[in-house]
Amino acid sequence: MIKGELRKKQILETAESLFTERGYEATGVQDILDVLHLSKGSFYHHFVSKEQVLQQICESRAARAADKLADKTYETGVLQMDALLRGMIPFQGEGLSFLKMILPIFVLPEGKSVVSAYQEALKRNWTEQTENALERMTAEGTAFTLYPRKTAEMALDLVNNLWEELGQSIIMSEKTSRQPEAVGQLLSLAEPYRHAIENLFCAPYGSLELVRLKDLQRLVLDIHDWWMVDPVLENPDSDS
Repeated sequence: MIKGELRKKQILETAESLFTERGYEATGVQDILDVLHLSKGSFYHHFVSKEQVLQQICESRAARAADKLADKTYETGVLQMDALLRGMIPFQGEGLSFLKMILPIFVLPEGKSVVSAYQEALKRNWTEQTENALERMTAEGTAFTLYPRKTAEMALDLVNNLWEELGQSIIMSEKTSRQPEAVGQLLSLAEPYRHAIENLFCAPYGSLELVRLKDLQRLVLDIHDWWMVDPVLENPDSDS
């Protein structure tokens, strides 16, 4: 790896670590430079802004998650599709760490642009695999579409909308009641999305799961415990 590429990689890794630890809004370009002992000129040689750094982090996270799924095999197209759509939802692994990173600003105007950047990265990295799984389902007789690419893209838009709505519901519950969101209510939010995607694929009712009860339970408790002990979450505008 040449020196310039190594420096860019170091900036991205340091920024991702700081964004996760402190939150995106609470981390400035100077914080990144201080850790690496770099000048502003070195930073701006590779990136035009902190936002561009986050965009590349979003792309990298989405690509890594998609690559993990690409390495797996599934007995049927339905199982492959369900694994893909569930894997796109950032409620576990690196996805959950990203969700925590943006929680303080999730429901604010600034947070919406961050969420949108990550959703676009997910869609770019998931489309080809989803299209292939849909074509496999069609060949197996468990789906039907004349436009697999476009249909896959529409399904991914629905999945992105689903996890954003679930995230907003969990956050608003924490901000207002300080009680964990009821998992049953979250499942009821997910049901219309699951049904819409099955209809979009012309797939049998109940063939897709999208969100698992155990994953939601773990997510709600994890975020609740983390929210209660992290002072930054009490005030998204805090400089601490």
